[in-house]
This record gives sequence, structure tokens and C-alpha cells, in this order.
Amino acid sequence: MIKSHHFSAILPVNKTAFNWQKTDFIEVLKNAADTAELTVIGEVSFAFQPQGVSAVILLAESHIALHFWPEESKVTIDIHICDYQKDNLQKAQFLTQIITQEFSSCEYLNNWHYLSVSG
Repeated sequence: MIKSHHFSAILPVNKTAFNWQKTDFIEVLKNAADTAELTVIGEVSFAFQPQGVSAVILLAESHIALHFWPEESKVTIDIHICDYQKDNLQKAQFLTQIITQEFSSCEYLNNWHYLSVSG
């Protein structure tokens, strides 16, 4: 049986993100994944006109997806981490903390929704 952990959040974004390019969003996500000891295996990003960015990091354990909404001063984040061969819940939780610190000044636990999936 494979178990997975799905975290999602809509976070108010720090003003520094307004100066970032799409590559900056990718680097923040990759660094967060590395710090949480997850395995980055791919990446893609897109800058919308006139504004906004979507970025996805593909992980050996699943993915991190981000959408930056500058007109709302928000970022939406979806994290899905599988437990294939080991329990990765602590890594996923640590990743939510890191990402919250990078993008927002809010209290991280109050903004993340968690769903555990077994199958």
C-alpha cells in the first residue's frame, strides 16, 4: 500500500516575490526541496502576461506546484509527497515550514490544509 501526503495553502506573499522572475520561484522551490531532503528530478515554469507565475518541481517523491497571483498578493501552493519505500510525512511537514518562511510572514500551520491518502 502506498500512502501519500497532500498539503495545500493560499499564502499572503512577501513583497520581495514581486521582484522575482520565474527562475527565482523555481530556485526557491528547489532549495526548499533540497533542504527537506527530497529529490528534485525536473522543473517547469511559466510567466503570464501581464503578470503571474506558475512553477512546478517534479520530485522522485511526487511534486510541488506554485501559482503566484500578484494582483491578489497571494501564492497558492500544492505539495504532494508519497511514502514509497519510507515514511515521508516529516519531510513534507518540514517543506511546508520552509516554503511558508520563503514566501510569507504568516503563521504556517494556520494556512495549510492536509489530506492523507492511502491506496
